[in-house]
Amino acid sequence: MERMGVYSTIHHPSSDRLEVVRERIKEIELEEFQSLDDAWSALDAGDLDLVLAPANLVWNERIKLASMQFDVVAALTRNHPHHVLVSEDGLEHFPAGGIILCDEPLICRQIRRRRKKIDVRKFDTMNIEPTTAEGLRTAQNLIQSGEINGFVTHRGAYDAAGLNGRRHALHNDPEARGVPRFVPTPFCDLIVVITRQGYPGHTLSDWTDEHAFNAWIVQRTIMHRTPAELHELVGIHYRQQQIGSILTEAERVNDLFILDNLIDPEGDVDDQPRYEVIVELLSRDGLRTTSIERIGPISRLSVDIQFMMNDWNAILERFMTDEDSFIQP
Repeated sequence: MERMGVYSTIHHPSSDRLEVVRERIKEIELEEFQSLDDAWSALDAGDLDLVLAPANLVWNERIKLASMQFDVVAALTRNHPHHVLVSEDGLEHFPAGGIILCDEPLICRQIRRRRKKIDVRKFDTMNIEPTTAEGLRTAQNLIQSGEINGFVTHRGAYDAAGLNGRRHALHNDPEARGVPRFVPTPFCDLIVVITRQGYPGHTLSDWTDEHAFNAWIVQRTIMHRTPAELHELVGIHYRQQQIGSILTEAERVNDLFILDNLIDPEGDVDDQPRYEVIVELLSRDGLRTTSIERIGPISRLSVDIQFMMNDWNAILERFMTDEDSFIQP
């Protein structure tokens, strides 16, 4: 019987995510780990065959994992690849000077882009630890007492902490035409499977998700091709859909960018499923944005993402070298 180590955080509760595929992994023995380093050591020693861990932490330890000859071979289905604003009111109805707690530099800038007169602060200004359930419940109590107006956390953390306050999704909403969007932080809600090199990843297909694995590949590529000093400031949206669903949504909101990309001059369209990628950077005050978008058949994803990154690097080079460059950490 194979053995899999499971490492969770409140923002990416890996063990909870396994519950939906529990019936399909009966032949795998699970072991919870409190330390990611311990999980890597067990995998290296052969005591584990697989490790399940949050993709953002795996990315942060990419150099170490490469030296240990580990590979990411699969990913779990994503449920909510976005953050949420816990607040009685949505951003559009916030009072001027309303206080939001947020530790994500990108989302702080996105909030300022949406509403200029909101006071965005870090959790530590209120002596709150946002990586614990107790800390998030304390933040919710501050909303109820009127000391703050809201705070930002992962959707998974909202559930894991047992919060019950009103929440508002911060995502790329196609229905919100003309309203500044929230492009997710990299690897949001993404949990991946790591193995020693040579493991047959295709044997995990019964309980893993190809869409999520493509999201890992795309986001990993974008981060590799983006200067390290900008990693906390880049937003990445990735999804894939059947062509019918994409056209229906685009026609409903009159998205000419998508319609022009999918329908040829004769009015025809093929039936290949499509990917959609958005990469975005904002200035510190949120008033200026640079971004790049691509839509194409999934069969061309590995090639298209490299050409997209060539264009992205050209954009970054221009904005980072101009005298009035606004892309600054």
